[in-house]
Amino acid sequence: MNPTPQQIEKKLKQIEDFEKTWGEDHGQTKVYAMKKYCLDQKYRERVHEFNKASQQTIKRYTNGY
Repeated sequence: MNPTPQQIEKKLKQIEDFEKTWGEDHGQTKVYAMKKYCLDQKYRERVHEFNKASQQTIKRYTNGY
């Protein structure tokens, strides 16, 4: 999935609202990862590569290769 700039902006707004409520040192690794995903193109590319490799590995194991 390649998020649109609008989707990224919406998610960053949600993160901003969350951090206003709970502070930036909230300890939620999912929030940290999503923020990095939205802000760093290279990180996004690495996530997509990892997900693709994981899918291929699972397919090979389930197909008996």
